[in-house]
Amino acid sequence: MRAFYLLVTVSACSSLWAVPSYQIFGLGNLGGAATASAINNNGVVVGSSLNAMGDSRGFVWNGGSLIELAGLPGSFQRYASGINDSGVIVGSVDGAAVQWRNGTPSTVGAGPGNAMAINQSGQLAGMSNGQAFRTLNGQIQLLGTLPGGSWASAYAINTAGDVAGYGDSASGNMLGFVSQNGQLRQVGTLGGGASYAMALNDAGQVVGHAARRNGALEAFLYHNGRISGLGTLGGFASYAYGINQTGQVVGTSWTAGDNAMAAFVYRNGQMQNLNDLVSPNSGWDLQAAYGINDQGQIVGTGIYGGQQMAVLLNPIAPTLPLANLQPVSTTSTPEPGTLGGSGIGLALLLALGHWSRRRPVAA
Repeated sequence: MRAFYLLVTVSACSSLWAVPSYQIFGLGNLGGAATASAINNNGVVVGSSLNAMGDSRGFVWNGGSLIELAGLPGSFQRYASGINDSGVIVGSVDGAAVQWRNGTPSTVGAGPGNAMAINQSGQLAGMSNGQAFRTLNGQIQLLGTLPGGSWASAYAINTAGDVAGYGDSASGNMLGFVSQNGQLRQVGTLGGGASYAMALNDAGQVVGHAARRNGALEAFLYHNGRISGLGTLGGFASYAYGINQTGQVVGTSWTAGDNAMAAFVYRNGQMQNLNDLVSPNSGWDLQAAYGINDQGQIVGTGIYGGQQMAVLLNPIAPTLPLANLQPVSTTSTPEPGTLGGSGIGLALLLALGHWSRRRPVAA
């Protein structure tokens, strides 16, 4: 009896380890390549897609088909880059910073710009007339540039209103920054000359990518004045784009041989290839992850059926926690599959579209 119980336990463990960690959902497109750039805590996704004419269109997805975001009169190019839990979306229309409330767009500030992120209280962050900005009490607050620089943009904003982003510097290199009391502070590099801060959470953890001494970029985590590299998936470079409140990081990395890129999630001190965490028979090639919410849902880009489209990954809870294992009577025969959980059904629809703003930058 004891020996049989041990055998069942080992068998259950093996089955559990074979179960994917994420379920894949293709989100469709608007006629051309599409990518998902952000997801809120309600599971609503925003991103951008080319249409049949080759123009970019911002979209929102809330469990059905992609809904194209309205543009300003006479506009052609639209991008959606962020969304908060209230459903307010931010992005740009023909080079102007825009927010969408209940589907209606309105410009933010005057002159060329881009709204890159929005926090839960409705504060925006981005670039306006070549300077990083955030909104305060509904008004644009310009944060300027780094010392000696001529351009800067914020890419993320947390609940406290702190922003992270990057801009050029007196050295001519792009350098990542985080704001504190409205002042921009460099996050440093990993020994090279450049860095790019892309996201931050309420704990003040900043992620992005920074140059090493050999010039290659590596995903980093910056916290309490210290910058640390997160490694790669075996290739020469990696790039971090999103972080949630629990400190999980997502991005993309070159893989061994430097012939292909793969989406990653960094958690528990380890960078993992997301292609290894989904069903091996899914048919997807997950290339980049750009956003992650506090439930661990991930959005980004993938290839399916030779097409590049937006993708959503939903975490799968373990079907049989080991703490719930019960002794099995030697007089009964377990049915096949009952110990490891049933097969995971995957919604395989479309996949990927690499929005040019989010493409990895070279040092």
